[in-house]
Amino acid sequence: MRRPNRRGRRPSITFWRRLVQVLCFAFFVYGGWLAAVALSGRATGASAAEAESAIPRESLVWTHGSLPVIDAYPPSAVCRFTAKGKAISGCIIALLSESLTMASSAQVVLPYLLVFMLLSLLLGRWWCGWVCPLSALGDLASAVRRWLGRDFLHFTVGWRRNLRGAAYGLLGATLVISWLIRPERYRSTWQCWFFLPFCQICPARLACPLAAASPPTTWGAFGHPIQGMFTVAGWAVLGLFGTAFVTARRLWCHVCPIGLVTSWFNRGSPLELVKEPTRCNRCGTCADACPMGLTHVRDEKGHTVLNNAECILCLRCLELCPRDDCLALKFARVPLIKSRFEVAGRPQPPAAEEHKERSE
Repeated sequence: MRRPNRRGRRPSITFWRRLVQVLCFAFFVYGGWLAAVALSGRATGASAAEAESAIPRESLVWTHGSLPVIDAYPPSAVCRFTAKGKAISGCIIALLSESLTMASSAQVVLPYLLVFMLLSLLLGRWWCGWVCPLSALGDLASAVRRWLGRDFLHFTVGWRRNLRGAAYGLLGATLVISWLIRPERYRSTWQCWFFLPFCQICPARLACPLAAASPPTTWGAFGHPIQGMFTVAGWAVLGLFGTAFVTARRLWCHVCPIGLVTSWFNRGSPLELVKEPTRCNRCGTCADACPMGLTHVRDEKGHTVLNNAECILCLRCLELCPRDDCLALKFARVPLIKSRFEVAGRPQPPAAEEHKERSE
């Protein structure tokens, strides 16, 4: 079905989302280096970081900047292993994993957790759809697929929902391993190679340095069998990540443990996707447009908030909905934007006519 010509030339929701993604990606990948240049001291250079640390440069835990530009752990896959210096301290999984291994006190960890929880509660998984650098890279891979004229593979809602179990598995394994390798439990030196287990296989650890035209930390490290195992696993996961976005739509987002933790706050967030059921004809445009493969926006028949745990609030459903005021984005019950179908003459959308014929 051809998309209708909408009145005016105002930028679309997708345009603003792409702009936010580009700006956030640039900050997360290059922000530490830019701060080091502009502020000369907020984020230190490689030589200073090496001078104040006994950690060798080839180690997983070594980073080019000793201090982040922003000392926080936002609800997004922001990587601490950037090539030119850290813009952000890291992701929530890195915080939990390192805290369990180092037995960090609640006084140290709690402020970071509270900031993470507050940001997650305010905006839910909007962070995944608009801010996450891995999401931006994945959308770029999807754009390549569309440019090649290839259709994506279709997976059922149930199949995608089962992937959430893999996210719980990754999260659980990361936390258990991180707790087991605490220094007081060391029986041999091989245990230290399990430090930050999820970080060692996360696509961001390889993708973010590559985006900055710099070799990833330990990108080809095979000095120890366990280190070699994580190196192979990291590149394999990066390949799966790229394949998932090129061949399908956002399969990785169902597996990502960072998105999983953020999704716990999706329901109850003041940022809400709301549906007016009396205006919906269940044409299915929203289900076809959803990059997460969700159908609950189409299927919901009650006047309700649609903040599904898997919804990343990309607003593609709202942007393409052919029914005026059927969908709306609200913050604290205040409407921010509503669905609009504006064409000359206001004809009934073809999808609505087809639905009417099927109903009869």
